Amino acid sequence: MTKLSWHRIATLYELEHDLILPELTVKTIVVEGKKICLGRYKNGYYALDNKCMHAGGPLGEGKCDQYGNVICPFHRYKYNMVTGKNTSGEGYYAYTYPIETRDDGIYIGFKVKKWWQIF
Repeated sequence: MTKLSWHRIATLYELEHDLILPELTVKTIVVEGKKICLGRYKNGYYALDNKCMHAGGPLGEGKCDQYGNVICPFHRYKYNMVTGKNTSGEGYYAYTYPIETRDDGIYIGFKVKKWWQIF
């Protein structure tokens, strides 16, 4: 079982007043010094690496289509927000992060690395 460290990315107030992200949009957030693409699709929140695997484009500056795909602003490569799988056919994957909605807000989970994985 993978151990996760959880970090709050939105408060309950922001969640209740719909201040985080409109439906079918994405944005870049920074959590613990790491840039993350946060997206909203069908009233769910999803997080994936902010970097397109094709040419390094910032996914959080892209768009979201009606199917829940993040579209890279550089070359229009598409990634499914839920799975991270490239849906435009090139075979790339963007790493996805777990998101939890709790009583006090929304949290993102990062894998905790073992001490020997740091080097």
